[in-house]
Amino acid sequence: MSTPMPPIQERTLPALIRRRLESKFKKPSRGPQTPAASRPVGVGLIGAGNFARWSYVPRLKQGFPFKLAAVFDVNQEGAKQVADSLGARAYTSVADLLKDEGVEAVFVCTPVKHHFDAVQAALAAKKHVLCEKPLGYDYREARTLFAEARKAGTMHMVHFSHRFIPELAYLADLIHAGVVGQVYHITGSFSQGFWFTDKNEPAQDRDDAAPWKFGADGGVVQDLGPHLIDCCRMTFGEISRVQAWTKSFRPGPFVTDDACGLSLTFTNGAVAQLITSRWATGQKHRIALEISGSLGTVILNDGSIRLWTRAEPRWRTLLVPPLQTGNFLETFYSALIDPKVKLPDFWDGLKNNEALEAIMRSAKTGTAVKLPLEPA
Repeated sequence: MSTPMPPIQERTLPALIRRRLESKFKKPSRGPQTPAASRPVGVGLIGAGNFARWSYVPRLKQGFPFKLAAVFDVNQEGAKQVADSLGARAYTSVADLLKDEGVEAVFVCTPVKHHFDAVQAALAAKKHVLCEKPLGYDYREARTLFAEARKAGTMHMVHFSHRFIPELAYLADLIHAGVVGQVYHITGSFSQGFWFTDKNEPAQDRDDAAPWKFGADGGVVQDLGPHLIDCCRMTFGEISRVQAWTKSFRPGPFVTDDACGLSLTFTNGAVAQLITSRWATGQKHRIALEISGSLGTVILNDGSIRLWTRAEPRWRTLLVPPLQTGNFLETFYSALIDPKVKLPDFWDGLKNNEALEAIMRSAKTGTAVKLPLEPA
């Protein structure tokens, strides 16, 4: 058993009532209680599109622990709207934003093809950087950014948002604690629907849909692939071999991958068969995983976790504990205060891009690809 055993409590009505009461009367956390926590950290937002407005802006409006100081977007009107809503300044270039004395950290929320330039400029200016996933457009970019982040000596994080889903974090804790023993195999899917109609047109069911998701760069490997790979690395360790296929279901100009099948081998000997798809009709976002090991099996399905072990040979639905780390911004802030705080950093971003590169190579050649990759 490599990590402490997480709480294992069956999901019963009394347990749910007790959890609800505890949540109702629990005092909200205000972040790390240290002298440095007496003021919010000033940030610059690079990219003020749909995702930034959906995921970052509502949290920034809560104030602590970050204060928005500056905003840049190629859509200058959109940048001004976000800046005005939070009392920040809108800039017409990244370079000008980085000169703002109030900017101590930078959030990069641009489409992935623009991550490299924005992150590189922020690191050169010695700013802390929180970048959306994936870190780089390709493996080469990620290698460069990781090296430059180490050289800059500032804090760096990639927002792998699925790490902050309580069910996935709990699942990883169960596996690390050895609840199912040695992991033998994993089957599952990361699936979405509602993005496209049966006429292969963008659907209106997703109000958080960024335009790039419907173009050549909006393939499922680039979009959902980083989440799937990061969850696998977080839960099962490093990947040593990838075999993959991709498939496009949309005719016409949409020449991109809509579904991807993966056969993964991990350095600890576990194997996985997974699929990720944008055409899981009727599903907004569904994660299903079945993990079997020497001592038991755990199943995650639509947020519910079920466990069967040799020690207690019956299926139990478990009560998922709340996250101890807080949301992604709270985690990033905690790492600024205490560098020992574990977060998904640019090394995780690099390994993620490496696996994505292996997936595309394997899908293109029809052969298995071993990891780590040799630098090009």
